[in-house]
Amino acid sequence: MSRRHQIAVRLGGFEDVRAILAAMKNIALTELRALGGLIELQRRAMASIERAAADFLRFHSPPGDALQAGVVCIAIGSERGFCGEFNETLALGARRARERGERLLVVGRLLGQRLSAQDEDWILAGASVSEELPEVLERVAAWLERAQRDTPGAPLHVKALHRDPAEFEPITRTIAPLPLPDAPPPRYAYAPRLTLEPAEFFAALLEQALVLSLQEAFSVSLMAENRWRLEHMEGALRRLDDKTAAMRRRMNAYRQEDITEEIEIIMLSAEALAGERAG
Repeated sequence: MSRRHQIAVRLGGFEDVRAILAAMKNIALTELRALGGLIELQRRAMASIERAAADFLRFHSPPGDALQAGVVCIAIGSERGFCGEFNETLALGARRARERGERLLVVGRLLGQRLSAQDEDWILAGASVSEELPEVLERVAAWLERAQRDTPGAPLHVKALHRDPAEFEPITRTIAPLPLPDAPPPRYAYAPRLTLEPAEFFAALLEQALVLSLQEAFSVSLMAENRWRLEHMEGALRRLDDKTAAMRRRMNAYRQEDITEEIEIIMLSAEALAGERAG
């Protein structure tokens, strides 16, 4: 096989790889657009809940602080690869949480692979695309319910450790209990009319707020993951294009050498033929 043919075969493989990388880049772009709209809706819903809670607290006292049974840290990593060092600092934060005695729940198998354990009860599959988020949240909620049953008598303190597109390092946010808004002076003479008992209403309001807070943490993490993946794909495409251009230059150089050799052979053959005729 000639050198030019070898390079041509490799260039064909590069074209296949480039098509795959470009497709992955487009998927990441699509996910970023979808997640941007989803997070905006989640934040609007949370703002409505916060306004309702503030109106409620103008006329009703919040429930007293309850003792907490323990701390659960939900470390949200990636389910898929090709996202650079996305999981590395998350793994470091998860190890520190475990060293503090916090119960660890890892979501995302690539992050789980970086953390050693004797069993995998605390590792759950994560979301590869935004459409999988509801199923992931159901698994997380079921896991938290089991953890709460293991420690009856007091609510868990739940934190989420995840990436944020606006931050270089992972962030930690409190999922439960949520901080209560300050109660401003009443603006109205009469309290809001409720169809539920105040304690029941406020408990349901906090439950909705917890669900939205958990949804936003996972959505923001998936957006950050796709940002990392997009940058990783763009870098890989640039390196592949540079390597392809270099190999094309080599192939052209080999082609020029082959042409030169052919010309030399023709000239030598012509000289030999002319010598035979002269003789």
